[in-house]
Order: sequence, then structure tokens, then C-alpha cells
Amino acid sequence: MRVLSTPEWRQQSQLLDERNRLQGLLGELRAAATSRGDYEPHDVTDDEAAMQADVIEARIAGIDGALERIESGVYGLCRACGTAITEARLEALPATTTCRECA
Repeated sequence: MRVLSTPEWRQQSQLLDERNRLQGLLGELRAAATSRGDYEPHDVTDDEAAMQADVIEARIAGIDGALERIESGVYGLCRACGTAITEARLEALPATTTCRECA
């Protein structure tokens, strides 16, 4: 395991927090979709729940990719052109894989 720089450590911590938050939401969404005993008319439908789950799962996959890039030492480098992604962009979109110009 390599030693992380302070910015990498901070990003990793934020990504892990967001991943945990999304995992919790996904669990709640799945629980709500499977428990129909207390169904209310304003509850999300199965189709809506499935679409929301897909979005959350895609975000988790993006976070997992960012965490892997941190571990391998390539986090913050644009996959398209290889230049450094600005710190501001990484703060706004921690799982991004491209610089603003290539996005």
C-alpha cells in the first residue's frame, strides 16, 4: 500500500464517506421497494425505485473507480489527454476521469 499525499487522503476520505452514504440510500431504497405492507400511494413505484437504484449504483461504481485510481497513483490525471485535472474540478466531481477540456 502506498503512502497518500494530503490531497489524495482528503479525496479518499470524502469518496469513502459518499460511498457509505450512497450504500445507505441504496439499502433504504431496496427495503422500501420490497416492503409493500405499509405501501402508501405517494411511495415510489418499482420502476422508479429500479431507476433510482441504477443511478446510485452507477455513482458507487464511479467512486470505486476513483478509489482504485488513488491507490494506483493515477487519480487526478485525465484519462483522455493525461494532463492533471484541476483541484477545483476534483473537489466538485471527485470521481471524474477527465479534465474540463476533455469532458
